[in-house]
Amino acid sequence: MPKIFKKNKSVLLVANILIILLWLSISTFLIDLFQSENAPFYIYKIYFLIRFLPPIWFTWFLWIRRGGLKR
Repeated sequence: MPKIFKKNKSVLLVANILIILLWLSISTFLIDLFQSENAPFYIYKIYFLIRFLPPIWFTWFLWIRRGGLKR
């Protein structure tokens, strides 16, 4: 992890928020590009997982696994 993230929690928080917003916008665009009207219901559940699980994993990694709250 870069030194700026180790020294400043607010920069880490801003980077986390920006990466999540970027991921949500990209995933929303790609899902809307390939989504069809007659898709089965489980396809929408898979779309939901693709959209929201990576940001949750990233946040968990930065703040819990790397000890962002302990610094």
